[in-house]
Amino acid sequence: MDLIDVKKSINSILKISFPDVKLFANEVEEGFSKPAFFTQLIPISLNYDTINFMSVKLMIVINYYTPVAIELDNLKVANKLRKAFGMSLKVCNRYLILRNITTDNADGILQFKFDLNYFQDTDMNKDTYEIMRKLYLEESEE
Repeated sequence: MDLIDVKKSINSILKISFPDVKLFANEVEEGFSKPAFFTQLIPISLNYDTINFMSVKLMIVINYYTPVAIELDNLKVANKLRKAFGMSLKVCNRYLILRNITTDNADGILQFKFDLNYFQDTDMNKDTYEIMRKLYLEESEE
């Protein structure tokens, strides 16, 4: 699982939940049609906890541009976003818990944010050791 997989999962939820709203990359700054979503994935930290595992913290920012700056429309979209994402995001074969979910409304633009914290293997020792095939256990009566 990598950052591209996380971004694909987020965009997939938006496409399914809001099929009539266009989804743009953050590089597009003008000339886009509204309503529109812009998604941004911001890596906050990556810590190597051991040689095998690292902890990753990401902030996800979803900006919604409404055709007409109406607060009620933004509130409806904020509720629908909360329901669409729920409490976890499925990325590949994992479920990541959404943390610090916030919504903000600035200049008619809805901003929906949340954090993802997860552990990931480092792939540093994959080629060094042979994967265990069988494990034999003996039970003692001590």
